[in-house]
Amino acid sequence: MRYFLGFDVGATKTHALLADEHGQALGFGQGGPGNHQSVGYPGLHDVLAGVAAQAMAAAGVKADQIAGAGFGIGGYDWPSQRQEHLEVIESLGLGGARELANDSVIGLIAGASQGWGVGIVAGTSNNCRGRDRHGREGRITGEGMEFGEFGGAGELVVKAVHAVSYQWTRRGPETLLSKSFIERTGAGGLSDLIEGIDLHRYHPDASWAPDVVRAAHEGDAVAQEIVAWSGREMAESACAVIRQLQ
Repeated sequence: MRYFLGFDVGATKTHALLADEHGQALGFGQGGPGNHQSVGYPGLHDVLAGVAAQAMAAAGVKADQIAGAGFGIGGYDWPSQRQEHLEVIESLGLGGARELANDSVIGLIAGASQGWGVGIVAGTSNNCRGRDRHGREGRITGEGMEFGEFGGAGELVVKAVHAVSYQWTRRGPETLLSKSFIERTGAGGLSDLIEGIDLHRYHPDASWAPDVVRAAHEGDAVAQEIVAWSGREMAESACAVIRQLQ
């Protein structure tokens, strides 16, 4: 029997799944962030080793029994980064063939019945990749706000903080997001929330995104527009990749 390991590595969480040659899932491992941009290459190694060990222990399979391993890694964005990532992967001591790609590619491969199409991911940040029938690839940078690519949880929260600031300055309408963020941080009110964010006592990040979605479900028009904006931005990325691939 041959065994295969698949990894999904992101900026917030990492998963590993071990399956046999018939596609039967046998073992699963989960851990924290593995994107080298946030944890470095030593951090990537540690989380990969941890989730692989969990998956193999659950399946009763040893590293030298692995016939192949695939890695979808957030933060692996350019060919110039390949060697450093491969060195981490080789240090795991897994048997068989090994290959890596950006984490957005694994969703595309899994979801495209004929091997081509466009895949969009929206996790801590966002990314979009595509392949045509001839194997040509299209992409965005995957670097989020730095290059004007939006749609992930982090960008959603930035937009929400803008909306809360707009309420405070009377530049925009009231929003349930202010109340949600005050409760989340324990701030003494809206002014304290704004001051605390500015002085780095409160730290908005992707973990605040559920508050935005919750406010949208509760009917808050500002939050609903932010969620809709996120969807439109991801759609624009998909359209850009489609144009690249003609």
